[in-house]
Amino acid sequence: MEANRIDESKFERWERIDGAIYDMSPPPTSDHQSIVSNLIREISVYLKGKTCKVFPAPFGVWLDADDNGNYVEPDITVVCDPTKIHRQGCVGVPDMIIEVLSPSTAVKDKTVKLRAYRVAGVREYWIVDSSNQIVEVYMLSENVLEPPIVYGNDETATVGIFPDLTIDLKDVFSF
Repeated sequence: MEANRIDESKFERWERIDGAIYDMSPPPTSDHQSIVSNLIREISVYLKGKTCKVFPAPFGVWLDADDNGNYVEPDITVVCDPTKIHRQGCVGVPDMIIEVLSPSTAVKDKTVKLRAYRVAGVREYWIVDSSNQIVEVYMLSENVLEPPIVYGNDETATVGIFPDLTIDLKDVFSF
């Protein structure tokens, strides 16, 4: 069986936030990826025929629109301004970002990234906690950090930037 083992050391993904480099290993689990797939499916169906586009990781986001600024690879990125979408990713601030917590990234996602996304001007940020099966929804403003709306796995979450899009979280957490 050793021949079928994946050498995780060959995966090199990183993010740069406020000048600090963050390693993005190990790769996400199958549960993590199932949640990402379920959310992408729900959002993609809603966005069909609209200007906004949804992208799963790995998808580079240059928040500061330059090579030396904040660079992240969110689990899910929604961009409504087509001029920000480039061959290599999003150059500029996306409208919505979703991060699915992993043990190795949870603290960063809830602190460093929350701050970076708020300061950059991301309109909506979801933190999905697969262990507790909850979703924290932050409507962001640079000046004020409001407490998140917290949804449980048996609830329906409303996407703030698309008020007519609701997502049944039972479908998201079915993996």
